[in-house]
Amino acid sequence: MPVFKINIKWQKERYKDVECNTDESPEKFKAVLFSLTGVPPSRQKVMMPGKILGDENYDGIKLKDGATVMLMGTADEIPPTEQAYVSTEEPATTNECTLRLPFGLVNLGNTCYMNAAIQLLYSIPEVRTALKIFSPPQSAMGLNSPESLVINMRLLFNSMDKAEQPVIPAVFVTCLRNVCPQFATRLSNEGEKGNDGSLLSMLGARFAQQDANECWVELMHALQRVQINPCTVTSLPEIFENTRSLGSWNLVERYFTGHLLCKLTCTETEEEATETRETFTQLSCFINQDVKFLHTGIRNGFEGTVTKHSASLGRNAVYKKTSVLTRLPAYLSIHFVRFFYKEDKHLNAKILKDVKFPLELDLFSFCSEALQKDLIPIREKMRQQADYEVHSFSKEQKTATSTKDSKCPNPAKNPELFEPYSLPDDVGSNNSGFYELMGVLSHQGRTSSSGHYVAWVKVEENWIKFDDDTVTCVTPEDILRLSGGGDWHCAYVLLYGPKRVLKSIPPIEPASSTVQMEVGQSVKDVHGGDRTD
Repeated sequence: MPVFKINIKWQKERYKDVECNTDESPEKFKAVLFSLTGVPPSRQKVMMPGKILGDENYDGIKLKDGATVMLMGTADEIPPTEQAYVSTEEPATTNECTLRLPFGLVNLGNTCYMNAAIQLLYSIPEVRTALKIFSPPQSAMGLNSPESLVINMRLLFNSMDKAEQPVIPAVFVTCLRNVCPQFATRLSNEGEKGNDGSLLSMLGARFAQQDANECWVELMHALQRVQINPCTVTSLPEIFENTRSLGSWNLVERYFTGHLLCKLTCTETEEEATETRETFTQLSCFINQDVKFLHTGIRNGFEGTVTKHSASLGRNAVYKKTSVLTRLPAYLSIHFVRFFYKEDKHLNAKILKDVKFPLELDLFSFCSEALQKDLIPIREKMRQQADYEVHSFSKEQKTATSTKDSKCPNPAKNPELFEPYSLPDDVGSNNSGFYELMGVLSHQGRTSSSGHYVAWVKVEENWIKFDDDTVTCVTPEDILRLSGGGDWHCAYVLLYGPKRVLKSIPPIEPASSTVQMEVGQSVKDVHGGDRTD
């Protein structure tokens, strides 16, 4: 049976040209009605030509384009978001949140994996802006095309921009399951329930929990279809103004793709080493008994051995593989490889090991010599800025003049005060090797197909926890506690963005000799240790 465009009548409302794909389960169409009207499927009575729509199929229903379908049922009242949070598992901490909290995404029955991934993507300014100016091709109109997922992501982001209550992502999750059928799998037991704390069940909680990193990867694959042609945009947003002369470009390739130079050396012969170039949109942190810090896990992925055929030996041989970064993307996601398949239990079990990660990440040591040379100018300027901030903080402490206004300006609000974060000839790259943590996707539970996923996002100077539609402020200390080691939330995906540096850094005022004499300190004591400036 084909796809029909029909009209929906519900109470005093009318919805025109709503697509109904009769090759799919009626539950998916009911999910669309839910997103339009707020009437949950369990309370929907859909009067179609021929009979009332059931849950299994469209047998006996005679649809045609332009047909009018009557929906009966009352809408659910959206539960209010929490504005205050006191953890029962941790001591209360003082945390002044200066933001009006945004609204979250309603859990539609084991959809926390998707909600968390969406919140991380939404936190990236370039993604939000690119989706607004993206012009999809005509071929994107199909329900199952990756472009349709991008279009629905744009609609979802628009709803999040204007939200005055928690957003119901019913249309997007339906599209996601159409484009990526692996997310449409159901619980093996009809009576089995998910344990992700959903407040709303769109389809009776019969859809299974999914892997949030797999969802993140699929969303990135869809965004690879976002091609920006500045010539077709009459008013290019300021964030992309410096790309107007570069012609058409791809969002993921520009802002999320890094480059590696990989070297293979045979350990059993003297044959010449071979070099290959690879790209990535995500780094992996491999966890074993020796990995206690993020850097070590990343290093494990850059150094190792592989077995492959040796032409000189005429058989398989062991090769040492080493990789260095030749391009750093502006935005870097890192996947903690925490799950492994247990054959005896037929499930993806979780590695709970505590692996520390920093709020500020430096990848300089992982870069090639040529790239390191390009990174040095901005790194030197960042050192100067750090010295100035330390000096200013010390001065404020002595004079008791510390105020909020003395803090470094916000790059999002004052972009003109900051250096670009990209190399001059490579828009979308990172020009320093320094990253700041801007988001964490965490998992609580013992397997990837169970438990609960949450997003933790830095908005301006505040950290916000998005537990579906429960949105609360947290502290940087709360973020660092996501390193694992128990049944509390464990970081599963980290999202780092470029660290920014001011264009103009005030000179450090020389210390007053009078003050030094009064307090009886030498220049060495004032600056600390043996350092000389």
